[in-house]
Amino acid sequence: MLYESLSQPIIFLFLCLSGFFSGFLFDLKNILSIYFKQNKIVSQILLFFAVFLTFFMYFFTNLKINYGEFRFFSIIAFAISLLLQRFIVKNFLAKPLIKCYNKFKEKHNGRKTKMVEKT
Repeated sequence: MLYESLSQPIIFLFLCLSGFFSGFLFDLKNILSIYFKQNKIVSQILLFFAVFLTFFMYFFTNLKINYGEFRFFSIIAFAISLLLQRFIVKNFLAKPLIKCYNKFKEKHNGRKTKMVEKT
């Protein structure tokens, strides 16, 4: 029992990292869904694989790190880190990148229009 109590912070850390990386799977799914926006079946298949890989990642991490013992803190650690990653990427990375992309697109389209008008 003492060994299990001492290793709980490490278990918590690895489950948090696993949840964080699972969030990137959903980011990849969103990027690929945008690419395949015309095909709804492909988007649903990508969602299925993202959910499947997320569950696989949780179970594999839990099996290797926590010896297959399911505890409430392990589920909470994984879920909170997954949601935290989704929140961080959406609010602190995606929004500024979208703004930069839109400004670049406006400048690029403005230059093309001006060049067309001159010729």
